[in-house]
Amino acid sequence: MAERFFKYDNFDRDIFFHPLIKGKKGRLDFYDTCKCMVWEESRTRYEVDEEFRQELDLNMGIRRMFDSLMVDASSPEETRGVASIGERFQNEFMSNAMTKEQLSRHYFFWSNFPCNVQTWPEKAYLSHQPKIRKTWCYEPFSEKKKYENISFESIGDKEPSPYKEGFGKEVTMKVPITINLDPFWDEMNLRRVLNENIGQIQQMVHAQKEILEKEGYVFRSEKPKEQRPRSWYEKGLRFLGHYRLYKCEGWRFYKIEELFKKACDDGKACSMDKDHFMKKVKKELPQLPL
Repeated sequence: MAERFFKYDNFDRDIFFHPLIKGKKGRLDFYDTCKCMVWEESRTRYEVDEEFRQELDLNMGIRRMFDSLMVDASSPEETRGVASIGERFQNEFMSNAMTKEQLSRHYFFWSNFPCNVQTWPEKAYLSHQPKIRKTWCYEPFSEKKKYENISFESIGDKEPSPYKEGFGKEVTMKVPITINLDPFWDEMNLRRVLNENIGQIQQMVHAQKEILEKEGYVFRSEKPKEQRPRSWYEKGLRFLGHYRLYKCEGWRFYKIEELFKKACDDGKACSMDKDHFMKKVKKELPQLPL
């Protein structure tokens, strides 16, 4: 077992129960809540998932080694030398020692929040000053924004393909159409033209969808749901707090039930038995082992 990071001497700071109470004075803003959830969920996974922890230890060890060498470099020549060694290390050693999937995850962890923050996972998110937390970048709706970008293609499989879940087809999310626009229209005219032709554009989209379906492509049977909506982060934090008491602190579940009952009596949560709790954890915190 890795060194224990969780010290439950401050529920507001480490588990983040009380700041979620509606109307509470000094409650944190939405983006701070999101970053807290992502930080603490990953931090919890680091403690309970040994394979994830080993992979992250390797990732952080490599990053910190080169960060230290960069700091110690005392001249532009030494800095360029460290950068050259780092590039060779990545291109030669890492590419040969890791699979493409491992290498992709490595670069993702290296450059994305919270793994790209030096104090993660040793420190709790809320133990940092707000002015420090504001400097950390995390966009909770990045996937939604990427999907809504009209230049982003999303064509699935025409023929069944092997996936880790089984043999099947990846669904098509968007269809390509061609519209003709005058490059000299300003924004106001462009908005007007698109709005006046919206019916024709939708007809073109549905016609293209029918063509692709006849060719073998499949589409969703219902509208896409917003990934990780605003309410998910607050609800996820509540379940994460109870999960950590149960899995990391070793509380017997009857004590967790007492917490839920107290919250229920106060009108802040629903009462919950163990089976219900496990189902909710599986749904809300799918990366964490039960």
